[in-house]
Amino acid sequence: MEALALLCRGIRWPASPGTPQLSLDDAQQGSRDVELARGTRIGFRVLPGRWCLGHQLVADKDHRTLVPCPRQALITSGTQCELCEAADQTRAMHDFHRSDRASPGLRDYLNQPHWLYIATFAHGVTKVGTAANPSKWRRLAEQGSIVARFVAWCPDGASVRRLEDALSSGLGITQQVRANSKVRGLLEGHTSTQQLDRLNAEAATSARSLLAEHLGASGSTSRIVEESWHVPEPSMELLAGLDAKSLQPYPADLTTAEHGFTSISVLGQVIGVSIEGQSGLFVANAALLKGRKLEFGPHVTKAPPVQSALF
Repeated sequence: MEALALLCRGIRWPASPGTPQLSLDDAQQGSRDVELARGTRIGFRVLPGRWCLGHQLVADKDHRTLVPCPRQALITSGTQCELCEAADQTRAMHDFHRSDRASPGLRDYLNQPHWLYIATFAHGVTKVGTAANPSKWRRLAEQGSIVARFVAWCPDGASVRRLEDALSSGLGITQQVRANSKVRGLLEGHTSTQQLDRLNAEAATSARSLLAEHLGASGSTSRIVEESWHVPEPSMELLAGLDAKSLQPYPADLTTAEHGFTSISVLGQVIGVSIEGQSGLFVANAALLKGRKLEFGPHVTKAPPVQSALF
């Protein structure tokens, strides 16, 4: 019988602390997610090509629909084809505070409380970001934050994005961190979780100071908060490896060929895996699997004789 090809959407985290899953769809868009609990054995073959992940329609703040790509288009960059990118109603949220353009459903979604946070990643870079109230914890878990602090509560999505822009321009804090940089940070071992916590605390203090000036002058109903985000339990072994400087790069190219390993720890879109016959914890960048089709089976990872650049 022919193996079932499953479209991978990366790692999905729950809304509150819990076990992440490797998000997978079959040809009928049925969920075939694999729970990434510690000790889970995973084996798969990566099919050639990369596919569009479709687009989202937003009905209101509580409901959205994922629409599969109508053409099942192959893509070479990003996660969407041009048609799905244009049809995706969530894309407008990033510029809504400047353009005031959004579908009715997205307006409803944005008209709910949002949080402003300061997050620091393994390579020592700190970013400012936003999360709607229902995604408050999950947003930081999905991104692979090592440490984060919430610095403001806002009544809606437009207010929080104006504050986000104010911190970016006033303090020079970026709003984006590349996935590959996060992976490199785990492997380069130039810092520790304790040092990252200090960096984050300093950035959060500076952010609150600037926000106090900004909010005092504007009369906004937004308010400054002091609240820490706590890293999920499934991430702890990767963080311990970061501190011990013992993490190793995954020894094969995840975008092709066959792979088989045991999931030990998960941080954002990274899986810390053990490989049969080899010692140590290996850092596998599961973001590379987004848009790939996988055939699951009794496959194993075969390390190349000479390691190539994986990031």
